Amino acid sequence: MQTPPDFPTVSALVITGSMIGAGCSIKPKKRDGWEVIPNIWGACIGRPSVVLKSPSMKEPMQLLERLQAGYGEKFEKDKAGAEFDAMATKAMLDDVKGKLSKTAKGKGKDGLVKGDDLQKLKADYMELAENAEPEPTRRLFKTNETSVQSMTLLQNENERGILVFRDELTGLLVKWDREDGADERAYFLEGWNGDGSYTDYKIGRGLTDAKNICISLLGGIQPDKLKRYLYQAMQGTNDGLMQRLQLAVWPDEPKSWQNVDTYPDKAAKQRAYDILATLADMDFTQYGATQGDYDNRPYYRFTDAGQAVFNDWLDELQTVKLKKEENPLMCEHFGKFRSLMPSLSLIFHLIDIADGKAQGGVSEQAAKLAVKWCEYLESHARRIYAMAESPEHEATVRLADKIKAGCLHSPFKSRLIQQKGWHGLKDKQEVDAACNILIDESWLMMTRKPKPATGRPPLPEYYINSIFL
Repeated sequence: MQTPPDFPTVSALVITGSMIGAGCSIKPKKRDGWEVIPNIWGACIGRPSVVLKSPSMKEPMQLLERLQAGYGEKFEKDKAGAEFDAMATKAMLDDVKGKLSKTAKGKGKDGLVKGDDLQKLKADYMELAENAEPEPTRRLFKTNETSVQSMTLLQNENERGILVFRDELTGLLVKWDREDGADERAYFLEGWNGDGSYTDYKIGRGLTDAKNICISLLGGIQPDKLKRYLYQAMQGTNDGLMQRLQLAVWPDEPKSWQNVDTYPDKAAKQRAYDILATLADMDFTQYGATQGDYDNRPYYRFTDAGQAVFNDWLDELQTVKLKKEENPLMCEHFGKFRSLMPSLSLIFHLIDIADGKAQGGVSEQAAKLAVKWCEYLESHARRIYAMAESPEHEATVRLADKIKAGCLHSPFKSRLIQQKGWHGLKDKQEVDAACNILIDESWLMMTRKPKPATGRPPLPEYYINSIFL
């Protein structure tokens, strides 16, 4: 497809992290109890129909859907057997209830029910209830649903967590900015950590108690829509939502194109699928993880060589990057890197384990690769936040291009630009800001007619520097 390799690679990493989810964690320090769960959020940023974001994301997503379909077939087979077990258990419980009725009616000489008989029936009933086979649940790996109630039900049935995939993330972000989306936004922010819990009670549905909420997130975003969202979001309180999109990438568009028609690499695709399938069923304690003391989540630590890589990286982050960084948004972004680097290290290590290439603690190789990824993601984060810092810059460039192309006659009013409906020049504030910048750069000169005695004051007129005419 000749799309930037960033898109399918980031998608594959988010998908792999979601397969591991809350099933295991990494404790990045050698002795400390600090724990990181390797679920991550990713976003592919690019113009629609140009860089093929959706097809790029859907290629690795097909592997996940294939795996989910396989678990669906298994669920249907298990459900038939479970229905018979449920009928058998119900029949035995009904038999105990019948005996209870007869025992209650058959009183002794003293006119009282025999206590021993009741206790035996109670014991039989409790044993049947405790040993009853639980209803099978379908293992799901991804969903497009985001409501709090539906997500809680899914999380309750999928303890490792679940991936939310949205082809266009901006709609979800805008929804969360509305007053009626505040609860869902808070729910997802907590689910990013991967170790929260949620109890929900609704009349008619009853109690839903999810012991672990672990949410991975993946989707695409158009630059223009993200710019507007970032600009609006940064005017208010920043709650760290954008910083949680740690695997957000905005690569350059390919400069050349040629028609490519080759067969897919079936062996490579099957190898990738086998890695995901292995991770989905992996008992991590059998592959080097230590069982937790106070919960059921096993965890990994770095090998000695891997620990040295992490320690050096963390020292530089805390003493150099954070202290020298002037952009407050990047400071907050770097704060989330504390969990990103060990998360990526664990994901890379478990990929190698599932591929038969590693074992034991998280390796030096995986740690070094995670460091390289943090450097790569930092460059993309700077590009993204720069767009939020100066939203009028792009409008200025677009307006300058229109002037050079002779699309405007001198003088003109800002309303004319809005009426033309040019891309990136539809918002009044952006148009006015672009005109002001071009005035400072000597491209334009503004004049105002005298204010009339009645009515609205006339709009200013902009004269174009003659060298551009």
